[in-house]
Amino acid sequence: MPEVVIKNSIEDFNKIDWNNCFKKIIEDYDYLLATEKANIKGFNFFYIAVIEQDKILAATSAFTTHYSLDSTVQGIFKKILLAIKKIFPNFLSLNLACIGSVETEINYLGFYPGISDEDKKKFLRQILDAFEKYAAQKKILLLGIKDVPKIENYLWQDIMQSLNFTGMNGLPTAINEIKFKNFDDYLSTLSYNNRKNLRRKLKKNLITIDIAKNLEDLNNIIDFYYETKNRSDLQFGELTEDFFKGILKYMNNKAIFSIYSAEGKIIGFNLSLYDQNTLIDKFLCTKDKVGRKYNLYFISWIEQIKYCINHNIKIYQTGQAAYETKLSLGSKLLPNYIYFKHQTSWVYKILKWIRPILEVKVRSHD
Repeated sequence: MPEVVIKNSIEDFNKIDWNNCFKKIIEDYDYLLATEKANIKGFNFFYIAVIEQDKILAATSAFTTHYSLDSTVQGIFKKILLAIKKIFPNFLSLNLACIGSVETEINYLGFYPGISDEDKKKFLRQILDAFEKYAAQKKILLLGIKDVPKIENYLWQDIMQSLNFTGMNGLPTAINEIKFKNFDDYLSTLSYNNRKNLRRKLKKNLITIDIAKNLEDLNNIIDFYYETKNRSDLQFGELTEDFFKGILKYMNNKAIFSIYSAEGKIIGFNLSLYDQNTLIDKFLCTKDKVGRKYNLYFISWIEQIKYCINHNIKIYQTGQAAYETKLSLGSKLLPNYIYFKHQTSWVYKILKWIRPILEVKVRSHD
């Protein structure tokens, strides 16, 4: 009879068994381990699995944190909420238990190969029941499900409704399908102005790129991350130098750290994860004025597209930001969904009432 177990460390599961449920997922056991070991302030990680006779049938990662509901709000509403929080610091700040990972942009469920959709839904319901009991034991009343991809939403919808969760749009995932013979072939798919713009930036390219080979190569790069993070409206967790070093330590066969320099000085870095089919562009970090001066965003984009073409990688996936620019560079946006509920009815009513403010509004298409 399958039973649900909850563990506080990914190391309490067998790596091969865990990854067997997450085939073709780059952000697998090692990525979760690097995140867990990174000492990210304010987050506690746990993992839920359905197990039968020592075999993992279904699995997911989860976390708890003290969550500010304005974390994903942008524009004028962000300014209003920040002004209110100066007077009432705990406004819209609640303890949260959430299924998903702090540092993944898509919350794929893991299932043992060959399991039917009927059993997937049954195991998911078991996971969610255990998740709610765990949150109740921790006296956490706000429950969330982070970044459910459209391709898996059919597993969640009916169960979420039966458990009284409310759904909303999350940040979409930007991807480029790489079907090009060469870089000029890619350029031909863009508008005239965008082709001209990229070629002009390419001609002015003064950047040299080195690939980090060991942990010492990552010394002092964290300052670029902090500066980039502080420019963003979207604030959900603050990474540490241990995170980046952990990625190189645990995922050295799946991670590329590109160190960018200009005129003899390091001006930023890029972290990408890859397998035979997909390149995930996780972080591009630089100082604002320097990055603009050297067109680092576009030079990095060009290098990543070329890498995909040269290595026959079919999907280039980029982060949850700068959607307008990414659409102009040939990306399409794949929807993700968020589900939430609060165990106190009047608080839940307020959250549902302000949902239009909290909901991400980005033009997306299949």
